[in-house]
Amino acid sequence: MKNKLTLDILCNPYTHNKLEKISKDKDEFLIDVETGQKFLIQDDVPAFISSSDINGANEDSTKFYNSFAPFYELGQKVYYSFFGGEEKARNDYLKYLNIKEGDKVLEVSVGTGANIRFLPRSAQYFGLDISLGQLKQCSKNSEKYGLNIELFWGNAEYLPFRDEAFDVVYHIGGINFFNNKKKAIEEMIRVSKKGTKLLIADETEKVAKFYEKIPYFRGPFKNREGTISAPVDLLPENVKDIKVTEIRKGTLYCLEFIKI
Repeated sequence: MKNKLTLDILCNPYTHNKLEKISKDKDEFLIDVETGQKFLIQDDVPAFISSSDINGANEDSTKFYNSFAPFYELGQKVYYSFFGGEEKARNDYLKYLNIKEGDKVLEVSVGTGANIRFLPRSAQYFGLDISLGQLKQCSKNSEKYGLNIELFWGNAEYLPFRDEAFDVVYHIGGINFFNNKKKAIEEMIRVSKKGTKLLIADETEKVAKFYEKIPYFRGPFKNREGTISAPVDLLPENVKDIKVTEIRKGTLYCLEFIKI
């Protein structure tokens, strides 16, 4: 499924300037109309970062997800079998979203696109991830399942979208190990329309303690700072109706709030 590139919602993530699509030789780029900075479009996915830009905790988690990408969905099916099956398990948190027909929906850290398979097909989806391996798998799934989704390789701390571009914004899994959680949250709020309900969910400390003992999975968990909890303290003042719910026997927190 070729990335359609909805240009009117895109911007340079570092300057917030308007982008235009250009072709040069056999390559396609998005170009900042004011600074001339270019972002290469690779396999229909605009690249707003490169591997050399990824460092710190982001690098540790990205290496893990890149290596795990080919087996991710199988692993998830096995894991979710303990919670009543994949559809039920994903709906444990997706039920907090309120997606209407025609909505522009952003999933930050879209992974393989597995969540979108269980959401209404009448909306328009956009997915960003720092793991190129996950995005490649997501692109394959987009073709396989006929998902209406545009993909972007980027950092959640610098989203390549204009202010108030989306009707729904959510993030499931990963924020526990972002380099700058506060910046990522502020970015998700920035690109949300006023009145938008946002959802941030990730594994709890209970799960982290379990995974840090398992050789292959311990990578992202072993060097974490402090105890994992829902990042309520990082929310800015322009939100309301803040609610935290722990689901699946305390293994996943769901942080909901509304932009004002």
